[in-house]
Amino acid sequence: MKGPPLVMRNIEQALRTVIDPEMGENIVDLGLIDSVDYEAARIHVTLVPTSATCPMSEVLLDDVTKAVQNVCPATCKVSASLNWDRTWHPSRMSPALQRRFGWESGQE
Repeated sequence: MKGPPLVMRNIEQALRTVIDPEMGENIVDLGLIDSVDYEAARIHVTLVPTSATCPMSEVLLDDVTKAVQNVCPATCKVSASLNWDRTWHPSRMSPALQRRFGWESGQE
C-alpha cells in the first residue's frame, strides 16, 4: 500500500471490516489484499482469490468497494478486482489466524 499514511491507514481499517463470507474472517488478516493503488482521485484494490472458482467473488468485490468508498471523499473513484494470476496460500494469513486455523507457517 502506497499513499499518504493517514489515507492508507483509513483504507486498511476499512478493509479490515470486510469479512470473507466463506472464511468468516477479515480479508486483511486472511491475506487477500494483493495491492492498493492510490492516486489523488482513484483507489483500486486488487485481491487474491482463495480458490480458482471463488463463488463469492462479486459479493467480496462489492463489499471492498463500499468499505473503501465510505472512508474516501465522494469525488474519489473506488474499484476492486481479483488477480486470478496469483495463488492464495494459507501462508498469506496473519500469524494469529494461522495459529487459530491450526496451520503452521511452512506447511503445505
